[in-house]
Amino acid sequence: MGNKIKKYRLLNDLSQKELGMKVGFSAATADSRIRKYESGAMAPKADIRSKLAEALNIDIEAISDIDISSFADIMYVLFELEENYGIRIEKGNGKTSIVFDDSDKELEPLTSFLAAWKDKKDSLDSDSGLEMAEKELKKHEYEVWKSHFVSDIRDYYRSKEEEIGNFYKKSVSSYKGSYSETTSDIVRLLRKVVESGFSLSARSKHISVGCLANGFTFKVNELLNPPKEDAKKLFAQFLAEFEHFGKLGAKVYTDVQMPDGSLSITYYIEVSSFSVIVSQINDFLRHYTNMNDQSEFSIDAFEHRFEDDLKTYNNNIKDEIANSLR
Repeated sequence: MGNKIKKYRLLNDLSQKELGMKVGFSAATADSRIRKYESGAMAPKADIRSKLAEALNIDIEAISDIDISSFADIMYVLFELEENYGIRIEKGNGKTSIVFDDSDKELEPLTSFLAAWKDKKDSLDSDSGLEMAEKELKKHEYEVWKSHFVSDIRDYYRSKEEEIGNFYKKSVSSYKGSYSETTSDIVRLLRKVVESGFSLSARSKHISVGCLANGFTFKVNELLNPPKEDAKKLFAQFLAEFEHFGKLGAKVYTDVQMPDGSLSITYYIEVSSFSVIVSQINDFLRHYTNMNDQSEFSIDAFEHRFEDDLKTYNNNIKDEIANSLR
């Protein structure tokens, strides 16, 4: 940790005394305290680490004490990544690669970070023709970029979520229609949203024993540039329904990620029985994606089965939310 504190202090062009005083130490002890932290003679407590990160304008994770000093240390870190995050090792073309499964939705926050990091590294690698002084400046900028990378990404996510909220605010607040009474009503609404031109994916994930969060994922760029006015109205209706679920007592929240480099936002509802919505809308999405390759007979057969399922699994929303709270 001491080396990291020193690294970011120098990046900020601060003396030990200046950093110590920014943290809140007296002029008499400021340089001594920072010197002890940097040498490893003293470890800063959690509250001081937070103040150091704030003074240095970095993520607190940037000065986390991760001791990797040998190849053996690296191996045990990799073993832990394998156990908890499913990494695997691949060899080919003279390279050994550590691979994460992009299809694992649980890893989306990490793969989003990795996509942003790759973009940054690619931009640096394209600057190979620069003079030495320019390369040093780029290297300095890269170190600063890494120091508050996570908070910058999260701030970006928040700004985009706020942008969506502001874009649809008037349409949502002016929504005068009645709210859906059944899960089948929500499936029909989501189908209309897709048919209006928006991309959608849906999934259920386990939160705890007996608890599922059901998420509906949209592309941020599409939401901010709806294909037509009708599409905007339909998505605004979905947002109004989403807010209504929360008012009825359901736990609802959003999650912004960019696993493939493009931003997506997922609207989660922690009502386990709403998994029927996920199942039915995914059934529709499979049909809709391949509809051009299907015969009229197959299309009609799907529509009959789809409507039968909606009638069979037609759960009352208020009852399902109330049951989830017991």
